[in-house]
Amino acid sequence: MATSSQSSGNNTLTIVLAIVIIAILAIGAVYLMQDNRSGSERVGDAVQALPQGVDTAADKLGDQSPAENVERNVEKAVN
Repeated sequence: MATSSQSSGNNTLTIVLAIVIIAILAIGAVYLMQDNRSGSERVGDAVQALPQGVDTAADKLGDQSPAENVERNVEKAVN
């Protein structure tokens, strides 16, 4: 049978692993949400958006929302 010290050790290990996994996910989420496009990438996005309208193209020059950043970074990772 398992003693209370063995059970306590297993619980501690489980908690530490959970904290490490949560920390890794949080760091990954912050990285994916950042708009780290270079100036040329912003201009390229604006040029591609010109057929949709000048306002849409101008919006592409600014910072993107976190959702757009995640989508763009996931597409880059897939490629």
